[in-house]
Amino acid sequence: MKKLVLLIAGITLLLNTSLAQSFHRRAFVIDFGIGANLSKIVTSQEYNAQIGHGSNTQTIRIKKDTTDNSGGIVFPLTLEYGLKNWLGITCRASYTKYFAGKDSLTGIKPDVRGIDGGLGLNLHVIKTKRFDMPIGITLGYSNFQSISNDSINSVAKDHGFNYGFAIVPRIYFAGHIGLSINLGYMAYTYPSVLFSNKNDSNINDNNNRIFKLKESGANIGVGLVIKI
Repeated sequence: MKKLVLLIAGITLLLNTSLAQSFHRRAFVIDFGIGANLSKIVTSQEYNAQIGHGSNTQTIRIKKDTTDNSGGIVFPLTLEYGLKNWLGITCRASYTKYFAGKDSLTGIKPDVRGIDGGLGLNLHVIKTKRFDMPIGITLGYSNFQSISNDSINSVAKDHGFNYGFAIVPRIYFAGHIGLSINLGYMAYTYPSVLFSNKNDSNINDNNNRIFKLKESGANIGVGLVIKI
């Protein structure tokens, strides 16, 4: 029994010694990457419409929900500080350039992009001398903008919030430098998209439009990791 206790204590000490090398309390980790985003887009809109003619004209309320798919290139930057040997707090920012097709009527390709940031926590479930695998959650702020590039400078934009989780294995090659792989899920909510152009700063007012957008999907990418 005594030998078993000593064996367990020895293994625990060995693991703690090696685990602290890949991530530890007060460690500072910088992770800059590039990835792909594949999402489902759900839009909900309401607006007033006129039906009938002359004295028989009536105003009705139209409600429509639409589901579509979207993709883009993501450039994330994550900073992490070690609160414990197994727990880190993160600060994340990213820029997303969405793929957008040409308008079927005008043939013009819009410019669609998003910027988001947030705070999160990483739980480091597996660590060795050269390998670290945190599981993280994040919550934060997002900004979305779609520029139509037409003759009247049509724009749709909003700000909202995001949340997500990810598994981010890190492989260290030379002490403090390594490679990360991001396998995650992110969701965005934009509750009040505003439409405007150079002639009208608030097109929504014209027909009392309410436009909501929700995006959710997978993020897959790689990054360069630097540990200080």
